[in-house]
Amino acid sequence: MVPIYNINIIIMKKKIRVRFAPSPTGPLHIGGLRTAFYNYIFAKKYKGDFLLRIDDTDIKRNKKLSIKYILKALKWSKIKYNKGYNRDKDIQYIQSKRIHIYKYYLNYLIKNKYAYYAFDTVKELNLYRKDKNFIYNFLTRNKFKNSFTLNKNNIKKYLKKKKFVIRLKIPTNKNIIYKDEIFGNIKINTKEIDDKIIFRSNKKPTYHLASPIDDHLMKITHIIRGKEWLSTTPIYIILYKYLNWKIPKFIHLPLLLNNKKGKISKRLNYNDVPIYPINYKNFVNNSYEYNGFFRYAFINILALLIGYDLIKYKILNIKKIIKLFNFKNINKSDIKINYKLLCTINKNFILYGNKKYVNYKLYIYLRSKINKYKVKKKIIYKIINLTKDRITLINDIWNVANYFFINPKKYSLPQNIIKYIINNYKIVLNFINDNIIYFNKNLVLSKKEISNFINKIKNVNLLKLFRISIVGELVGINLVDIISILYKINKFIIIKRLINFKKFIFLYKNF
Repeated sequence: MVPIYNINIIIMKKKIRVRFAPSPTGPLHIGGLRTAFYNYIFAKKYKGDFLLRIDDTDIKRNKKLSIKYILKALKWSKIKYNKGYNRDKDIQYIQSKRIHIYKYYLNYLIKNKYAYYAFDTVKELNLYRKDKNFIYNFLTRNKFKNSFTLNKNNIKKYLKKKKFVIRLKIPTNKNIIYKDEIFGNIKINTKEIDDKIIFRSNKKPTYHLASPIDDHLMKITHIIRGKEWLSTTPIYIILYKYLNWKIPKFIHLPLLLNNKKGKISKRLNYNDVPIYPINYKNFVNNSYEYNGFFRYAFINILALLIGYDLIKYKILNIKKIIKLFNFKNINKSDIKINYKLLCTINKNFILYGNKKYVNYKLYIYLRSKINKYKVKKKIIYKIINLTKDRITLINDIWNVANYFFINPKKYSLPQNIIKYIINNYKIVLNFINDNIIYFNKNLVLSKKEISNFINKIKNVNLLKLFRISIVGELVGINLVDIISILYKINKFIIIKRLINFKKFIFLYKNF
């Protein structure tokens, strides 16, 4: 009879329980977050539990800041787990604190010859690994140093040296058939499966032992993870059968691909598309947050990556995402991250999302840029409302609104305007002088008076020059709005900018 480890988990019968179990070997990227998001939506849809567990069995690759980053990334992405790490004082949800549990079941597997000791060195195995088709299982295990080829005395000698691993014994020539909720029936013959190492020479369990045991003890009903785990799922099933446990259901999500059609990975650097949600100390410095994505737009990006039709809905709140959840949304095909489409989602959030939240985030960003300038909050919000339809990312707001806060440092003049200045220098100079005099005389102007002033400028080239003198180039919102707002910030800004431009065009005097 399989032993039952005494672990105090109380759960309702048939209640959906899913888990997100990242390894803290680096920052949590968009692929991992998509998996977490799917687990969260799935649990919410069916009123189940969503657990967070830290699978930190890979000691060599673990990084100290990873767990903190995982927690912050989940929080920023509004992915809320109701059970698991830091939520339950009675149960450890981090594998490094559960080694005694894995050893308990490991002893059972060895005793019943479902697992065995292997004493081969890395150097010895590397000689065989030169063959790309090499596999360590019932086809080859008799060639190596292990419990099947050594007598009891030799096994004892090797065990004393404490240089061994423990491998799962894969059954001989059997078809492992299981159903995946997305990919349908999967069939793999055991001749294609390694006798996986389940206990390392450093006396620590591997994922292939710890994760299935934890999933059983934590009553996980559905294993939701990336498609890359499809081929290793039979190992999971074999272990469950050895322990006479009920096998959970499997849901494998299609891969996320980068622009080069390679799998998204935290081991690689990406400059074209950000793969991390947030920046954190020196750990991550090229994230969606840093590049100007709203967190609620990012949630919609995660929804897009699990099959939601955002062309139809444009933008969805979390309640709508949960309501619309359906397995049929998921396509088996791998998904290439289209950065332009992600930017469109962010743009849609600016246009159709929560106006108050959008304006607030843009205000915070602008305020961080203009701390030394004393500009009233009301005026900044006015600028935001007039310019935000021109932006795609939060950071863009500075590019379309900076001329309200800083004087032009350079002037972008089209060739036809340069030619006009050279051929009509005196006319241009008189025009600027007249404007300086006008704004000196009229330190108080209504928006209507400003509009009348602009409308009196009939010469198109002079009107363009006036905009360039104020903005620095032929861009920006309605000129009347620009002048009106600049007047509210400082009545002398217009005069100062006209004087600066007058000095600039002096360069063209002798052409």
